[in-house]
Amino acid sequence: MSVLVVGTGLIGTSIALGLTAQGREVFLADIDSSALDSAVKVSGAPAYKDQLISLVIVATPPANVAKVIFDCAAQHPTAVITDVASVKVSIFTELKKLGFTHWGRLVGGHPMAGREVSGAQGAKGNLFLDRSWVLTTNSETTEPALSTVRQLVESLGAFVILRTNEEHDQAVALISHTPQVVASVLAGELLDADPSQIELAGQGIRDTIRIAGSDALLWTDILSENSNYIAARVTNVANSLLDFAAALTAGEDAKVTAKLIRGAQGRDRLPGKHGGTNQNTTTIAVRLDDKPGELARVFIEAAKAQVNLEDVRIDHSLGKPTGLVELTVSLATKATLLSVLESANFVVIG
Repeated sequence: MSVLVVGTGLIGTSIALGLTAQGREVFLADIDSSALDSAVKVSGAPAYKDQLISLVIVATPPANVAKVIFDCAAQHPTAVITDVASVKVSIFTELKKLGFTHWGRLVGGHPMAGREVSGAQGAKGNLFLDRSWVLTTNSETTEPALSTVRQLVESLGAFVILRTNEEHDQAVALISHTPQVVASVLAGELLDADPSQIELAGQGIRDTIRIAGSDALLWTDILSENSNYIAARVTNVANSLLDFAAALTAGEDAKVTAKLIRGAQGRDRLPGKHGGTNQNTTTIAVRLDDKPGELARVFIEAAKAQVNLEDVRIDHSLGKPTGLVELTVSLATKATLLSVLESANFVVIG
């Protein structure tokens, strides 16, 4: 199966990398010649030159996806077509306006993966490994078309989730687009902060605003294409923050506590490892010297005790050659790991 990837940014080039590593026949196309040249060098896939194509993957910015799909359907009359855009309803609506008629071989797609960096230079062939990849269909999508895209997605290590276009856009407005808005707005507050305040920044603020460094122009495009659902979610968040502020001002501690508890309950709804919940885990903080081998020592001790580490995070100490490593473990193994680490002379907190 020959694959044409149209659009050579992070996602498009990562797909090309993953497929060429499997020995697939992959070709690249992009209206930006410099971006295309970069992607060709990174992925090893050649530029498209009128080859017969079995599958087209449109990886352009969302605002251009509908037009590119429309053109590709005409240029490749037997090819299955999919995309990787993070919005769906606006694209399918635009296709209807354009008079699109090739619905049977069209499968909407959105890999739930990415990085804070953009462009071909940030591409990784394993970017989609163990990530969900949403596929959407229309009333005329054929089973062979869906099967073709499903097989490609699974070959890249991702797992398929089927949704309608509306279900997809409502979901990403909540779990992807609104967090981007909140992170960007909060990070913007740092611009006017006194340097003495910034100096105290720890892992909490870093975790919260991590995605604020994403490509602003690309995200403007994404947010605009899903504006109705996002605006409703952002309004809900804004109203909740105003209500929180009012409770703080009025000294209504019970209301503040209730909102914090609601937040914790919402967090616990997120799926944990293997689709389970995060409710049965806890964290242990370990102080480590910032030198080679220290983190490995922790892992070795955990392995000896047969304690599985569910997650690991590092918080570097300000102005000191030390850091705190936060280990997430099951509640059932916390006491065992605490005992083992303390016996190995680690400074354990919590």
